Amino acid sequence: MIITSHLDGDNRCRTGDNNGQLIMCIPGCGGTGKSQLIRALSKYFLVTKRIQMMRKLAPTGIAAAEIGGMTIHSFLGEQRNSGKPRTIKPGDSKLEREWRLVEYLLIDEMGMVGLTLLAKLNRIICAAK
Repeated sequence: MIITSHLDGDNRCRTGDNNGQLIMCIPGCGGTGKSQLIRALSKYFLVTKRIQMMRKLAPTGIAAAEIGGMTIHSFLGEQRNSGKPRTIKPGDSKLEREWRLVEYLLIDEMGMVGLTLLAKLNRIICAAK
């Protein structure tokens, strides 16, 4: 309900905010349905023809496959422990194209994402947006 309201602009009607950032954390023990929620959100985005607005990431290949997404390392363009980070340049047109329509980022298994990896992800998304 919160995400669909955000998508449909209900926040804009109440506050006049056109670019309100929605940050949500859905915690829970294994088997409580967090990945199922991501699949349901994916279906909603697909049915409403907004799938291009969403990107799904996870820290491991298994978790990424479960939600139909990609690993954070793959998105960053680096292999685990390779020491070769993705280069970020202002005005990187490829990066900007990748993120032009994306407004929602869903990360599964967030508890497995370290601060360093999260900071790298933030830097790239900030450069893209």
